[in-house]
Amino acid sequence: MGNRSGRHARSTAHRTTPINTVISLTISFAIAFAAVVSALIVQLADAPAAPSPADPAPVAVQPLPQQGRLIAVSPDSLTAQTPDGALHTYAVDAQTHGITAEGSRIGSTAEAFAVNDEVAIVAVLRGGKHVAMTIAHRDVAALNGPPMDYALP
Repeated sequence: MGNRSGRHARSTAHRTTPINTVISLTISFAIAFAAVVSALIVQLADAPAAPSPADPAPVAVQPLPQQGRLIAVSPDSLTAQTPDGALHTYAVDAQTHGITAEGSRIGSTAEAFAVNDEVAIVAVLRGGKHVAMTIAHRDVAALNGPPMDYALP
C-alpha cells in the first residue's frame, strides 16, 4: 500500500484542464488573426492605386539619343542632321534643358543654339512627336566644358 500512495502524489502535479486548453488555443488564434490582418493592411497601404478605366495606361519613356549638326533652329523646334545624313526635328518646350559652355538653362533653350552647332540631343517620344529633353553643345557633351564649379565665387 505504501507504493501506491507515492505514485498518486507524483502524477497529479501537472495536469491541465480542458478550459485551460481552450483559452490557450483562443489566444493563439487571436494573435495569428491579428498578425494576418496587420500584414494585409500594410500590403494594401503600400500597393499603388489601380488606374481607373478613364485614365490612360502609363507608358514607359525611352530616351532617344542623337548627335549631329543643327541645320534649323526656331523658338519651338530644332532640326539636327546625323553624320550619316538623317534629319530629325525635335520640339523644344519650357522643360527642355540646354547646356552650353556659357552655362545651362531650362526653357527658351533654342535661343542658346545656332545653325551649324554640333550637339548631342536626348529626346523622348511624346504625343507622337519627338520632344527634346536635353540639348548639349558638343564642346560640353564630351566632358570638354568647364568644371561645374567654374563660375562659383
